[in-house]
Amino acid sequence: MATKKEILAQEVARAVGAGKAVALETVDFNDPNRPKTCLEVDFPILPVNHVSAVEAASGAAKKPIYQMSKWWARRQSSVFRSMLIAAATKAPDDPSHSARLVWDNYYANHQKKGAFRSLKVADIFMGGGTTLVEGSRLGMQMAGNDLNPVAWFVVKQELADVDLEEVKKLLADIEAEVKPQIMPYYYCDGPDGEKGVWTHLPTGKAMPAGFDPLTIPRNERKDYKYEGPEVIYTFWAKHGPCQVTGCGHRTPIMTSPVMAVKTLTVKHWEQCCGKCGETFDVEDDLARMAPDAPLYVAPTEKPYSILDPRKGVVCPHCGHSALVNLGKGKNKKVTLSLLVHPRWLAGEAKQDANGQPYGGSAQDDVASSTRWDAARAAKIRLLEVRGTLPDEVTDPETGATFAPEKGTVPKRSNFACAACGTVQDVLATVRASGKTGAMAAYAAQCYAPKRDAAGNPYGGRFFASFDNAFARQYDAAALEWNERKDADLKEYYPRSSVPYGFMTGIANGDIREGHGFTHWWMMFNPRQLLVHAQLLKAVVSVGKYEWKVREFVLGAIQQYLRCGNNLSIWHIKNNQISAALSNNNFHPKSTSLESGVFNAVGDGNWKSAVRGLLGAIEWKAEVWELVSAEGLGRIDATLAENIVGKSEKVYPGDPVLGADATCGSSTDLTHISAGTLDLVITDPPFGGLLHYSELSDFFYVWLRLALKDKYPDYFTADYTPKSLEAVANKAREPEDPDGFYQRLLTQCWREAHRALKPGGILAFTFHHSEDEPWVAVLESLFDAGFYLEATYPIRSDETKGDGEFGSKTIEYDIIHVCRKRTEEPKPVSWGRMRREVMGDVRQLQAMLENHAKEGLPAADLQVIRRGKALEYFSRHYGKVYVDEGRTISVKDALVGINQLIDEDADKGKEPPPVNAEPITRQFLRTFGSAIDLQRDQLQKFLKGSITTPDEFVQRGWCAEKNKIFTRADPLNFAREWSGKHRRRLTSDLDQALVLIGACFDNSGINASDTLKNENFKPHVALRPLLEWLHRNGPDQTTRNAASRAVSIYKTWQSSQAPQPVQGALFGDDEDYAR
Repeated sequence: MATKKEILAQEVARAVGAGKAVALETVDFNDPNRPKTCLEVDFPILPVNHVSAVEAASGAAKKPIYQMSKWWARRQSSVFRSMLIAAATKAPDDPSHSARLVWDNYYANHQKKGAFRSLKVADIFMGGGTTLVEGSRLGMQMAGNDLNPVAWFVVKQELADVDLEEVKKLLADIEAEVKPQIMPYYYCDGPDGEKGVWTHLPTGKAMPAGFDPLTIPRNERKDYKYEGPEVIYTFWAKHGPCQVTGCGHRTPIMTSPVMAVKTLTVKHWEQCCGKCGETFDVEDDLARMAPDAPLYVAPTEKPYSILDPRKGVVCPHCGHSALVNLGKGKNKKVTLSLLVHPRWLAGEAKQDANGQPYGGSAQDDVASSTRWDAARAAKIRLLEVRGTLPDEVTDPETGATFAPEKGTVPKRSNFACAACGTVQDVLATVRASGKTGAMAAYAAQCYAPKRDAAGNPYGGRFFASFDNAFARQYDAAALEWNERKDADLKEYYPRSSVPYGFMTGIANGDIREGHGFTHWWMMFNPRQLLVHAQLLKAVVSVGKYEWKVREFVLGAIQQYLRCGNNLSIWHIKNNQISAALSNNNFHPKSTSLESGVFNAVGDGNWKSAVRGLLGAIEWKAEVWELVSAEGLGRIDATLAENIVGKSEKVYPGDPVLGADATCGSSTDLTHISAGTLDLVITDPPFGGLLHYSELSDFFYVWLRLALKDKYPDYFTADYTPKSLEAVANKAREPEDPDGFYQRLLTQCWREAHRALKPGGILAFTFHHSEDEPWVAVLESLFDAGFYLEATYPIRSDETKGDGEFGSKTIEYDIIHVCRKRTEEPKPVSWGRMRREVMGDVRQLQAMLENHAKEGLPAADLQVIRRGKALEYFSRHYGKVYVDEGRTISVKDALVGINQLIDEDADKGKEPPPVNAEPITRQFLRTFGSAIDLQRDQLQKFLKGSITTPDEFVQRGWCAEKNKIFTRADPLNFAREWSGKHRRRLTSDLDQALVLIGACFDNSGINASDTLKNENFKPHVALRPLLEWLHRNGPDQTTRNAASRAVSIYKTWQSSQAPQPVQGALFGDDEDYAR
């Protein structure tokens, strides 16, 4: 009998038509005059957005196949599945039904009836392979290409047909081979002296107390098994070497002593002491992260005691104990913070008492690093704080008092020497040393199975100081690595140097000279190298397995490398590891996190990397899609309310069928015959945002060790190919990186044009917050012979981080739908084009109204309008004339088109003054009478305007907080201008805001003083702006102040000379004679 959960899943599947066999009608793409497909007419933006948002929100909601290996900027699979269906399906006679037709069949099975079986589809920038996987599930003939060998390898494993049991056997053999060899370096003692058990397998005897696993000869380690506490993570801090003459002190670079924060749940009872009458809480267990560290209880914490099994309830005030019937307790949240003691933050001298130098850098020898580790371990001390962190905390054992927020970093990228107090630039000091920054461990997070089994509030986890016992283990591993790196493991780690590139030499400074990472192996500590090399050796040599099985498991090596390095960090807020390259750069942090290997808990270890592989095989055997609860609510609100969480899985029954993946430049796709492709669905490079090849080298240098003999064409070279990569790379093309990018992209589009049938479709997503790269993509597209049919905004992953890519955050993609131009463009005037464009845009009115009724924001509707407006321009690209012999550029056309569609969309609203500055008109058109706008909405409004939100912020007209841009308060704006020279007050909107702010009640500013100032030159649009803001200001207070400002300005103006009139941009709507 089915469970409630199973019944709910069945009902959801029926509601969305999951798995129903369908045969949607397609078209003959050989015919340039064919009927349109759905993608050319409309797209189910909101339903796809609902699923895409769920996919992006949680790793658990992503399909396992896309979590096997790291690839950058993966678009959500729901976007590409729906694009493929829409591009292949003939649009219904009623265009308004196109989006519905696509979404009604999103969860259907398209394989069984084979409607798409004859379609040949390619992704010429296949990257992580999403298009290939989703297209093969729809029954299409899929082909993909990428210049990058790592991308090719990732996709190859996604499509691989391997036996799950064989993979499990190989993984078991790898663990049996490697785990005994490394376990002496990862075991530990638990809190309160808990010890693990070492068993000698040949005799079955448990080793006695005092047994030292580090003394086991390497060839005998396989004879021992360990059970007990083990290390999950090790916490490291870089030390800044003081460059002051005569000092040289090393200071840990930490912005704050706080290293971990966690809220634990305990059961408690409120009690009143029968002796002293004081109240307190009785808790059933001790809420601690670091049980062996001293505990400081914040003054704001309510008094408490821990239930004593023998004494019962003990009063924390007077010590009175009593056995009482507590009854049913309630859950209680306890906030804990773990701090590094200032004794350790005080750092260490550059040498020991005997004058022997300390090591700790990648280039240092084992002996000096061992001295360094021992010195640092001798001073480590942690302090746990219960409750809200106060301004000061006191170590109850030493009496030392310190500020929990005061670290060693007084300002960004600097540290203060703990010995002499000199503030120094981190990069400058590390560069001067000629090495990587010296690293020292200060803590370990471990796991004790017995504590977990006992129901401890923190599970089995606990933190411990990285003391001499931990240091001794680590140094033993470093010594073993030193002995083996040029012996039996020399072929299993990369020895190549880090090449100069944008990501390694420009984006975050030069990581080679500035951070000392001259070779790839330097991004890993010796214990990590010892583990990685043994794992890689085991993958390719242990047991007897088909190569395709070994190759598949190499994917786990790639994923494991992301966390097993010196670039990974501990995310304090999320209480978990944050893997290297998460911000799409090689920026070394001042603190790093080393993950364990075979531990059963924690992320970033070998076990978690392996889970991704196994999950992918299992998903391919029974593929599922997500149904968004929000989206389902539009179909069946009652059913949606029963979903636990944000989504429910359904099973379309369309497995991955395979695809052809090739590795090479898409500027030369000679393996694809001309006129043979029906569709090209892709996601091209984003200008200079992501440097795929340079980032991929991090994985490539490891993968090539195992693959160079198997695939010499792809993996023989030391690094990934870069000369034909279509990105704007300032390191490779310093003179004109953007031009290089555009030329390469144009060649790729030309190859797509050649390979497509006459009626074929090119559709792609593009993700960039700036207009220049978008303009370059459009120009390359039009130069290659395509015209644009439609654009749709769709939700994407927000790119995070502080690097070149992450700083330009944008939360949506634009889907571009393109066709081949089959005839030469005809000359047309700009004036005529404006009229034709608006006629085309207005034909979309019914569709736009439908989207608006469904809740699509106005900014999204503008993206659709803009795409339609660009269709006419792109059909006549290169032949749109502004006057005799002068054509209009894509950039200028975008500005004009945006002005047209903005004004058309704002019909019924009063436009900003025609003589206002263009950026002022853009700001006021965009915000209208709204006080604030969400970031992605603002970006959509501005797309193609050659204006960015940053320009508004820099002018002080708005400010961003929590992804919302809020307009400047005129009063605050005017006060900020008080005392500044009026000669600099030249912008029309600046002048208007200053006058309006001065007219606020109780402003304390005299508006007339500004007008009468001899250095003040009123802008021609000042009065019209004041009048406009009087009628359209964002709130009544602003409108009232603007009204007063108008009156004051009129009074002043009546005595002044007449002002000149300024013309409007793109105001001429006349045709010209040819």
